[in-house]
Amino acid sequence: MSMKTVVISGARSNVGKTALAEKIRRLLPGSVRVKLGHGELKEDVDGVFYHAETPYERIIEDNPQADFLVIESNRILEEIDPDLSIYLPADDPKPSAALAEERADLIRGCGETEELVDLVMERLGVDTRTAAGIVRLTCADEGPDIESDDG
Repeated sequence: MSMKTVVISGARSNVGKTALAEKIRRLLPGSVRVKLGHGELKEDVDGVFYHAETPYERIIEDNPQADFLVIESNRILEEIDPDLSIYLPADDPKPSAALAEERADLIRGCGETEELVDLVMERLGVDTRTAAGIVRLTCADEGPDIESDDG
C-alpha cells in the first residue's frame, strides 16, 4: 500500500484538531501524526512538528515508514490534494478556513452516513470498521471539548 494522507483542518485554533488527529492516528495502523504550524507539538501527544512552510515532499521523505500521514494544517491544502480532508468549523474563522472548508470530504457535525463510510474506505483503503470509526469521530463531534477527551 502506498502512503495515504489525511488532512485535518479547522476554522481557527482550539477547535479540536490535535485531539481528533490523535484519535484517527490510533485507528490507522502505521500512521504518523504531523502538525504544521507556528507553535510546538504538545508533549502529551505522539507526533512530529514541522513549521508551517515545510513542503509536503520533506514530510514524506522524513517519514518513509508511515502508511498514513495524519496532518493538522489548513495551509497544506494549497499544496496537496489529500486522500481524505476533514474540516472542523467554528465561529470567527481565520482566512485559510475558506479553502479548508471548500476542500473537505468530512465536516464535523455532518452526521454519519453509509456513503461517508464508503468514501473513507475507498480513499484510505481501510476496512468498514476503521472507516466507520473515522466518520463517527468526525461527523458526530459537537465541538472544541474534544480537546479534553481521552477516549
